[in-house]
Amino acid sequence: MAFHFRRAAALVAGTGFLMLAESTPAPPVAKRIEHREVRHDATVIDNYFWLREKSNPEVIRYLEAENAYTEALTKDLKPFHEALYQEMLGHIKQTDLSVPERRGEFLYYSRTEEGKQYPIQCRKKGSMDAKEEVLLDLNELALGKKFVGLGAFVVSDDQNLLAYTTDFVGFRQFRLHVIHIDGVLDEIIWVETAGNDNLKTKEEQ
Repeated sequence: MAFHFRRAAALVAGTGFLMLAESTPAPPVAKRIEHREVRHDATVIDNYFWLREKSNPEVIRYLEAENAYTEALTKDLKPFHEALYQEMLGHIKQTDLSVPERRGEFLYYSRTEEGKQYPIQCRKKGSMDAKEEVLLDLNELALGKKFVGLGAFVVSDDQNLLAYTTDFVGFRQFRLHVIHIDGVLDEIIWVETAGNDNLKTKEEQ
């Protein structure tokens, strides 16, 4: 009797593993394309260099396949993921204010609002009881875009010009903007830069 029970249990377990294997999608496999580079007199071979081509339709298809594979394998974790996210969110003060920093006559600070993903950069003249002046709302910049990252954020010594850098792709490819704070001038210059902290005023140099 015990022998037949163990045999039946093994059969059920084997059937379960087979059904799991059949329902689990195969992971995507990136093709290998040899790419050679000479660095410091040494030849480096990178078979996956082609995946750097973000606009390549084949790269996009492969990344979509990876995302679909991840989604299929983790779909049972969604309830736990949502519960964990809500618990963590419950410990975060979503509407908050940073410590103001005085520069000249103005107090500069950033604040966040519940339900909004990005901070809002502001200033007040004289004291925190004065009227708020919104310098940059990243939530507005993010409209219609999948991502926005703020790099440098520097106000000129005379408090009239604002220079800031933004990244809309997530690859630390920043664009420099310079605007007149009182709204007389719109964006007057932009350049692409690799860093996000290389803007300094004369006082900071």
